[in-house]
Amino acid sequence: MFPIIVSAAALTLTAPVHSADISHAATRYRASYETISTVHFQQVEPRFATRSATPVCRWQADVGVARTVNSEGRAVSALGKAIYRFTPLSGSYAGACASARSQIDAEMYRYARSNAAEALMVAQQDSAAISGELQALHSLSVKGG
Repeated sequence: MFPIIVSAAALTLTAPVHSADISHAATRYRASYETISTVHFQQVEPRFATRSATPVCRWQADVGVARTVNSEGRAVSALGKAIYRFTPLSGSYAGACASARSQIDAEMYRYARSNAAEALMVAQQDSAAISGELQALHSLSVKGG
């Protein structure tokens, strides 16, 4: 058997989890948290010398929680980052990736629902601790000014 990669693609999905308003050094910040799921698809067609074969859709999803911080309508990029990563989810389906999308979407939905409470807990813990990062960032800007 000789596998041939026919196509590869990626899809990114986001869903809001939590947000928090923080006041620090007379400035208001808004921290927003969302789950980010990046699904990579790879369609493989095995080639057999003596018979035809069905294509296979292999996929893997990387799911995590990311934080963005805004102040006065502008992003504070130094504070935006991925804060947590779940165990990757993967699978394969016989047939083309386009025809397997509804099955993969359903599996991703179940996975997101099963991890929703953990994502919220991680976001809440981070929003409680973000003032330390704001203090460090403020110290750097005062010293550098």
